[in-house]
Amino acid sequence: MRNHVTMGYSNHLQTLQNSQLAQSALFSVETNQSKQVWFKPQRVRSVNSLSSTGETSLVPDKFVGRSKLDRKDAIDPNYDKRYYYEDWQLPKGVKPGHQVEVTLTSNQFDAYLYLADARTKRGKQLLYGTDTLIPNGMDAFSTNSRLIFTVKPGVRYLLRASTTSPKETGNYTIRYRVYKSPSQTFNFFYGAGLVDAAAAVASAVGQSPFANGSVLGGDDWGRDLVNAPAAWAQGWTGQNVTVAVIDTGVDYTHSELQANIWSNTKEIAGNGIDDDQNGYVDDIRGWNFVAGNNDPIDTDGHGTHVAGTIAAARNGVGVTGVAPDAKIMPLRVIDNESSDAVYNNRLIQAIDYAAQNGAKVINLSLRKGFRYDFELGAALQRANQAGIAVVIASGNGREDEGMLQPSELGYRAMLNNLGITVGAIDRNKAMALFSNPAGRARGNFVVAPGVSVLSSIPGNQYAPFGGTSMATPHVAGVVALMLSANPTLTPAQIYSILAQTANPQGLQETP
Repeated sequence: MRNHVTMGYSNHLQTLQNSQLAQSALFSVETNQSKQVWFKPQRVRSVNSLSSTGETSLVPDKFVGRSKLDRKDAIDPNYDKRYYYEDWQLPKGVKPGHQVEVTLTSNQFDAYLYLADARTKRGKQLLYGTDTLIPNGMDAFSTNSRLIFTVKPGVRYLLRASTTSPKETGNYTIRYRVYKSPSQTFNFFYGAGLVDAAAAVASAVGQSPFANGSVLGGDDWGRDLVNAPAAWAQGWTGQNVTVAVIDTGVDYTHSELQANIWSNTKEIAGNGIDDDQNGYVDDIRGWNFVAGNNDPIDTDGHGTHVAGTIAAARNGVGVTGVAPDAKIMPLRVIDNESSDAVYNNRLIQAIDYAAQNGAKVINLSLRKGFRYDFELGAALQRANQAGIAVVIASGNGREDEGMLQPSELGYRAMLNNLGITVGAIDRNKAMALFSNPAGRARGNFVVAPGVSVLSSIPGNQYAPFGGTSMATPHVAGVVALMLSANPTLTPAQIYSILAQTANPQGLQETP
């Protein structure tokens, strides 16, 4: 990925400096009166992309093109260094609503690909490609560049093939996958849609969607966007529901959270005895699996921020949680030094602790890509059997890592009905560029506010954070509202209701 500064936006294609370039291409070109050239990929395979159920086929139409960048090519006007480039059209027959995945590969240079708007003077940069992960490559990245987008009406798209470093040249291949018939009920980017508390809580008690409640406005815009006030107006505020926040810990002294911290009533504080015989001594407010003690205090800020979005007090000060009367069970598993195996072991222990000590919701806004293995899958199964709904962040790797589906934990859980996975949108309902998308395999996936979300941080302070970690507690809060209205709901019923009542209207895909 290029890390230099963009100088401006692109326009119509510049004239290629030598007509021999067009002749050297391995496919046809189209030339207009000003001798501007677009390369056109050749069809490799065409399929009927509608399945028998009317949903998207996972088998796309495929197209490919091959050419060579050399010193006779035009220089990209978007950058202040010498990057040679060639521009490609979309394949013939691509229409608005189709989803297009494009990959640029070369064994002679580090590929750089971006999507440009040909209507603008230089070809405005709409979306840049990202390096792809090497399978089983221990988080190593290839030199390929890939992007995916949904074709919008009225836009003339171009794919610009170039290099990551200046003055690089060499042969390359560009490949297209075109998905003609996106599902009408499950979107590649945002899954079922924006979580809607008014509709979800009403459905939980067998009613029609509640009327919208009073608008909070200001820094509580996220609660408004998920329609939490509509559930509050009906008397459902998360009462009698405990949400386990498995994270960096929680600042349980914060004024927004102090009254809403779960208390282990079966334990006598400070007597050095495991009174409830759950394996943890004096665990009066959760457990610190990093230090191995009963103090799950947060020194990072991430877990406290998550907790505030779920259950900050409705007191007219600071921010208000989605479920302002729910209880938070702080479970610390994350530090900045441990190995993946250690993280996984802590996570499994924390899930089991939540299941054994009365939590009804688990929030997993995990910044690390926890490895999904048999033991972790078994822990999620145990939580499911205990009646716990698990809400998982989809991850923030779309822009930087080229992720085309949720991180492994979220992906496996949403497909196996062991959790619901959450992507992030901004206050304008635009999908965040960093947010891992739902992908093409249908599962439990919704979106929620996750850009510049204000919430509590340690030291009785507040700060805006962004990420799918911030979107996830909005959904965990909605689940707490549902369970306060109907405590008999099973995890499967919760996931189904959330997906069925999610609202796709007004959501903006990116670019």
